[in-house]
Amino acid sequence: MSFFRVLLSAGVVATLAPTAPAMAYGRDGHRLVCDMAYRFLKPQARAEVDRLIALDPQFDHFRDVCSWADQVRSSTHLRTAPFHYTGQERDDPIVDAEDCAFNGCITSAIELHARELVDEDNSDEERLEALKFLAHWIGDIHQPLHVSINGDRGGNDIPVIWRGERHTNLHRVWDSEIILDYMGETWPWAPASERVNYFADELAAEIPLTGSEIYTTVDPIAWAQESHNIVRSRDFAYYWANAENTIEPGDAYYERGLRISRQQLKLASVRLAGVLNGLLDSPAEGVGGFETALD
Repeated sequence: MSFFRVLLSAGVVATLAPTAPAMAYGRDGHRLVCDMAYRFLKPQARAEVDRLIALDPQFDHFRDVCSWADQVRSSTHLRTAPFHYTGQERDDPIVDAEDCAFNGCITSAIELHARELVDEDNSDEERLEALKFLAHWIGDIHQPLHVSINGDRGGNDIPVIWRGERHTNLHRVWDSEIILDYMGETWPWAPASERVNYFADELAAEIPLTGSEIYTTVDPIAWAQESHNIVRSRDFAYYWANAENTIEPGDAYYERGLRISRQQLKLASVRLAGVLNGLLDSPAEGVGGFETALD
Protein backbone atom coordinates (compact mmCIF):
# COMPACT_ATOMS: atom_id res chain seq x y z
CA MET A 1 0.00 0.00 0.00
CA SER A 2 1.43 3.43 -0.91
CA PHE A 3 1.91 5.91 1.90
CA PHE A 4 0.50 8.83 -0.05
CA ARG A 5 -1.42 9.42 -3.26
CA VAL A 6 0.60 11.39 -5.76
CA LEU A 7 0.43 11.87 -9.52
CA LEU A 8 3.67 9.99 -10.11
CA SER A 9 4.81 6.56 -11.14
CA ALA A 10 5.02 3.78 -8.54
CA GLY A 11 8.78 3.81 -8.95
CA VAL A 12 9.03 7.38 -7.71
CA VAL A 13 6.73 6.67 -4.79
CA ALA A 14 8.95 3.75 -3.82
CA THR A 15 11.92 6.07 -3.40
CA LEU A 16 10.26 7.56 -0.33
CA ALA A 17 9.03 4.34 1.27
CA PRO A 18 11.18 3.25 4.22
CA THR A 19 13.52 0.39 3.41
CA ALA A 20 15.42 0.24 6.71
CA PRO A 21 14.74 1.01 10.36
CA ALA A 22 13.86 4.82 10.46
CA MET A 23 13.92 8.22 12.59
CA ALA A 24 13.82 12.04 13.50
CA TYR A 25 12.88 15.13 16.02
CA GLY A 26 13.72 17.94 18.42
CA ARG A 27 13.21 21.60 17.53
CA ASP A 28 15.38 21.36 14.42
CA GLY A 29 13.68 18.16 13.30
CA HIS A 30 10.24 19.76 13.48
CA ARG A 31 11.48 22.82 11.63
CA LEU A 32 12.90 20.59 8.88
CA VAL A 33 9.62 18.70 8.47
CA CYS A 34 7.49 21.84 8.27
CA ASP A 35 9.91 23.75 6.06
CA MET A 36 9.88 20.93 3.51
CA ALA A 37 6.13 20.31 3.82
CA TYR A 38 5.41 23.96 3.07
CA ARG A 39 7.19 23.61 -0.26
CA PHE A 40 4.75 20.91 -1.36
CA LEU A 41 1.52 22.67 -0.39
CA LYS A 42 -0.92 23.42 -3.16
CA PRO A 43 -1.75 27.12 -3.63
CA GLN A 44 -5.07 27.10 -1.79
CA ALA A 45 -3.67 25.08 1.11
CA ARG A 46 -0.61 27.33 1.34
CA ALA A 47 -2.76 30.44 1.29
CA GLU A 48 -4.88 29.12 4.16
CA VAL A 49 -1.80 28.13 6.17
CA ASP A 50 -0.33 31.60 5.60
CA ARG A 51 -3.62 33.26 6.59
CA LEU A 52 -3.78 31.33 9.86
CA ILE A 53 -0.10 31.84 10.70
CA ALA A 54 -0.53 35.59 10.15
CA LEU A 55 -2.88 35.56 13.14
CA ASP A 56 -0.22 34.15 15.45
CA PRO A 57 1.34 36.76 17.77
CA GLN A 58 4.52 34.71 18.27
CA PHE A 59 5.47 33.25 14.89
CA ASP A 60 5.82 34.56 11.33
CA HIS A 61 6.22 31.36 9.29
CA PHE A 62 4.79 27.86 9.31
CA ARG A 63 8.19 26.25 9.91
CA ASP A 64 8.54 28.20 13.16
CA VAL A 65 5.26 27.02 14.74
CA CYS A 66 6.01 23.33 14.54
CA SER A 67 7.83 22.93 17.86
CA TRP A 68 5.30 25.12 19.72
CA ALA A 69 3.50 22.04 21.09
CA ASP A 70 6.63 21.18 23.08
CA GLN A 71 6.69 24.68 24.58
CA VAL A 72 3.14 24.50 25.98
CA ARG A 73 2.88 20.87 27.10
CA SER A 74 4.00 21.72 30.63
CA SER A 75 2.27 25.08 30.95
CA THR A 76 -0.85 26.30 29.17
CA HIS A 77 -1.80 22.97 27.55
CA LEU A 78 -1.15 20.35 30.21
CA ARG A 79 -3.80 18.04 28.80
CA THR A 80 -1.72 17.58 25.63
CA ALA A 81 1.28 16.02 27.42
CA PRO A 82 0.16 12.43 26.61
CA PHE A 83 -0.50 13.40 22.98
CA HIS A 84 3.21 13.35 22.09
CA TYR A 85 3.60 9.57 22.20
CA THR A 86 2.06 6.17 22.57
CA GLY A 87 3.48 3.00 24.10
CA GLN A 88 3.22 -0.73 23.59
CA GLU A 89 3.73 -3.64 25.93
CA ARG A 90 6.97 -5.48 25.27
CA ASP A 91 5.18 -8.56 23.92
CA ASP A 92 2.77 -6.56 21.72
CA PRO A 93 4.20 -5.84 18.25
CA ILE A 94 0.93 -4.54 16.76
CA VAL A 95 -0.29 -0.96 17.13
CA ASP A 96 -4.03 -0.44 17.20
CA ALA A 97 -6.48 2.16 18.46
CA GLU A 98 -7.03 0.31 21.73
CA ASP A 99 -3.40 0.92 22.70
CA CYS A 100 -4.14 4.62 23.16
CA ALA A 101 -4.28 5.74 26.79
CA PHE A 102 -7.63 6.86 28.23
CA ASN A 103 -6.45 10.48 28.19
CA GLY A 104 -5.24 10.34 24.60
CA CYS A 105 -2.06 9.61 22.65
CA ILE A 106 -0.34 10.63 19.46
CA THR A 107 -2.61 8.65 17.14
CA SER A 108 -5.82 10.07 18.61
CA ALA A 109 -4.27 13.56 18.71
CA ILE A 110 -3.64 13.50 14.96
CA GLU A 111 -7.26 12.61 14.33
CA LEU A 112 -8.51 15.18 16.85
CA HIS A 113 -6.59 18.13 15.46
CA ALA A 114 -7.19 17.22 11.83
CA ARG A 115 -10.92 17.38 12.58
CA GLU A 116 -10.55 20.65 14.50
CA LEU A 117 -8.58 22.22 11.65
CA VAL A 118 -11.44 21.73 9.18
CA ASP A 119 -14.35 22.31 11.57
CA GLU A 120 -16.16 25.37 10.24
CA ASP A 121 -17.70 25.99 13.66
CA ASN A 122 -14.26 26.66 15.11
CA SER A 123 -12.82 30.16 15.26
CA ASP A 124 -9.69 31.03 13.30
CA GLU A 125 -7.74 31.02 16.57
CA GLU A 126 -8.91 27.46 17.30
CA ARG A 127 -8.05 26.37 13.77
CA LEU A 128 -4.60 27.96 14.05
CA GLU A 129 -3.96 26.03 17.24
CA ALA A 130 -5.13 22.82 15.58
CA LEU A 131 -2.74 23.46 12.66
CA LYS A 132 0.21 23.90 15.01
CA PHE A 133 -0.63 20.76 16.93
CA LEU A 134 -1.28 18.65 13.82
CA ALA A 135 2.04 19.65 12.25
CA HIS A 136 3.85 18.72 15.44
CA TRP A 137 2.14 15.36 15.89
CA ILE A 138 2.92 14.26 12.34
CA GLY A 139 6.56 15.08 13.01
CA ASP A 140 6.59 13.26 16.34
CA ILE A 141 4.98 10.07 15.07
CA HIS A 142 7.83 9.64 12.59
CA GLN A 143 10.43 9.73 15.40
CA PRO A 144 10.22 6.03 16.30
CA LEU A 145 10.73 6.47 20.03
CA HIS A 146 7.44 8.35 20.20
CA VAL A 147 5.90 4.90 19.58
CA SER A 148 7.96 3.02 22.10
CA ILE A 149 7.78 0.19 24.63
CA ASN A 150 6.13 1.05 27.93
CA GLY A 151 8.35 1.52 30.96
CA ASP A 152 11.28 3.76 30.00
CA ARG A 153 9.60 6.97 28.84
CA GLY A 154 10.39 6.42 25.19
CA GLY A 155 14.07 5.79 25.81
CA ASN A 156 14.52 8.85 28.02
CA ASP A 157 15.54 6.53 30.87
CA ILE A 158 18.12 4.63 28.81
CA PRO A 159 21.55 6.21 29.39
CA VAL A 160 23.87 6.68 26.43
CA ILE A 161 27.44 7.77 25.91
CA TRP A 162 27.02 9.16 22.43
CA ARG A 163 29.90 8.50 20.03
CA GLY A 164 32.25 8.17 22.98
CA GLU A 165 31.93 11.86 23.77
CA ARG A 166 28.85 12.94 25.72
CA HIS A 167 26.33 11.59 28.17
CA THR A 168 22.74 11.71 26.98
CA ASN A 169 19.83 9.29 26.57
CA LEU A 170 18.51 7.22 23.69
CA HIS A 171 15.47 9.41 23.10
CA ARG A 172 17.56 12.52 22.69
CA VAL A 173 19.92 10.69 20.34
CA TRP A 174 17.00 10.17 17.96
CA ASP A 175 15.35 13.50 18.68
CA SER A 176 18.40 15.67 18.16
CA GLU A 177 21.94 14.29 18.48
CA ILE A 178 22.11 12.62 15.06
CA ILE A 179 20.67 15.67 13.33
CA LEU A 180 22.87 18.13 15.21
CA ASP A 181 26.01 16.09 14.56
CA TYR A 182 25.30 15.89 10.84
CA MET A 183 24.60 19.59 10.50
CA GLY A 184 27.64 20.54 12.57
CA GLU A 185 29.98 18.29 10.59
CA THR A 186 28.56 19.22 7.18
CA TRP A 187 28.28 23.00 7.61
CA PRO A 188 30.78 23.82 10.39
CA TRP A 189 31.34 27.31 8.97
CA ALA A 190 27.67 28.28 9.23
CA PRO A 191 26.11 29.72 12.40
CA ALA A 192 24.31 26.94 14.28
CA SER A 193 20.96 28.68 13.81
CA GLU A 194 21.35 28.66 10.01
CA ARG A 195 22.47 25.05 9.49
CA VAL A 196 18.90 23.76 9.56
CA ASN A 197 18.14 25.83 6.45
CA TYR A 198 20.94 24.14 4.51
CA PHE A 199 19.76 20.73 5.67
CA ALA A 200 16.18 21.46 4.60
CA ASP A 201 17.38 22.44 1.13
CA GLU A 202 19.49 19.30 0.87
CA LEU A 203 16.69 16.96 1.93
CA ALA A 204 14.04 18.68 -0.19
CA ALA A 205 16.26 18.26 -3.26
CA GLU A 206 16.12 14.48 -2.66
CA ILE A 207 12.30 14.37 -2.80
CA PRO A 208 11.29 13.83 -6.44
CA LEU A 209 7.86 15.45 -6.19
CA THR A 210 8.36 19.01 -7.48
CA GLY A 211 5.32 20.06 -9.49
CA SER A 212 3.27 17.07 -8.34
CA GLU A 213 -0.05 17.12 -6.51
CA ILE A 214 0.40 15.34 -3.20
CA TYR A 215 -2.52 14.08 -1.12
CA THR A 216 -2.15 11.84 1.91
CA THR A 217 -4.79 9.89 3.78
CA VAL A 218 -4.80 10.56 7.51
CA ASP A 219 -3.54 7.20 8.78
CA PRO A 220 -1.87 7.58 12.20
CA ILE A 221 -2.15 3.90 13.13
CA ALA A 222 -0.19 2.87 10.05
CA TRP A 223 2.44 5.54 10.68
CA ALA A 224 2.72 4.47 14.32
CA GLN A 225 3.13 0.85 13.26
CA GLU A 226 6.06 1.80 11.04
CA SER A 227 7.77 3.55 13.94
CA HIS A 228 7.08 0.69 16.30
CA ASN A 229 8.56 -1.79 13.84
CA ILE A 230 11.66 0.35 13.77
CA VAL A 231 12.16 0.54 17.53
CA ARG A 232 11.79 -3.23 17.82
CA SER A 233 14.43 -3.91 15.15
CA ARG A 234 17.84 -5.24 16.17
CA ASP A 235 19.81 -2.38 14.65
CA PHE A 236 17.89 0.19 16.68
CA ALA A 237 19.43 -1.16 19.94
CA TYR A 238 16.35 -0.39 22.01
CA TYR A 239 14.26 -3.51 22.53
CA TRP A 240 16.94 -5.12 24.74
CA ALA A 241 18.15 -1.91 26.40
CA ASN A 242 17.36 -0.96 29.99
CA ALA A 243 17.93 1.88 32.43
CA GLU A 244 20.55 -0.06 34.42
CA ASN A 245 23.08 -0.36 31.60
CA THR A 246 24.61 2.50 29.66
CA ILE A 247 24.93 1.87 25.94
CA GLU A 248 27.68 3.40 23.81
CA PRO A 249 26.61 3.82 20.16
CA GLY A 250 29.57 4.61 17.94
CA ASP A 251 30.04 5.94 14.45
CA ALA A 252 28.48 2.89 12.77
CA TYR A 253 25.26 3.44 14.72
CA TYR A 254 25.41 7.14 13.83
CA GLU A 255 25.72 6.37 10.11
CA ARG A 256 22.78 3.93 10.22
CA GLY A 257 20.77 6.38 12.25
CA LEU A 258 21.51 9.21 9.87
CA ARG A 259 20.19 7.25 6.89
CA ILE A 260 17.07 6.41 8.86
CA SER A 261 16.62 9.98 10.08
CA ARG A 262 16.88 11.47 6.65
CA GLN A 263 14.27 9.06 5.36
CA GLN A 264 11.84 9.73 8.20
CA LEU A 265 12.22 13.48 7.91
CA LYS A 266 11.34 13.29 4.23
CA LEU A 267 8.41 10.93 4.82
CA ALA A 268 7.01 13.14 7.57
CA SER A 269 7.24 16.24 5.40
CA VAL A 270 5.53 14.67 2.40
CA ARG A 271 2.78 13.22 4.57
CA LEU A 272 2.22 16.52 6.36
CA ALA A 273 1.98 18.35 3.03
CA GLY A 274 -0.36 15.69 1.68
CA VAL A 275 -2.64 15.86 4.72
CA LEU A 276 -2.84 19.64 4.60
CA ASN A 277 -3.50 19.59 0.87
CA GLY A 278 -6.33 17.15 1.40
CA LEU A 279 -7.85 19.13 4.26
CA LEU A 280 -7.29 22.70 3.07
CA ASP A 281 -6.91 22.72 -0.71
CA SER A 282 -10.31 21.23 -1.53
CA PRO A 283 -12.13 21.30 1.81
CA ALA A 284 -15.22 19.38 0.75
CA GLU A 285 -13.19 16.60 -0.85
CA GLY A 286 -10.57 16.66 1.89
CA VAL A 287 -13.02 16.40 4.75
CA GLY A 288 -14.97 13.68 3.01
CA GLY A 289 -11.84 11.63 2.48
CA PHE A 290 -10.82 12.20 6.07
CA GLU A 291 -14.14 11.05 7.42
CA THR A 292 -14.09 7.95 5.24
CA ALA A 293 -10.61 7.08 6.46
CA LEU A 294 -11.72 7.28 10.08
CA ASP A 295 -15.18 5.73 10.00
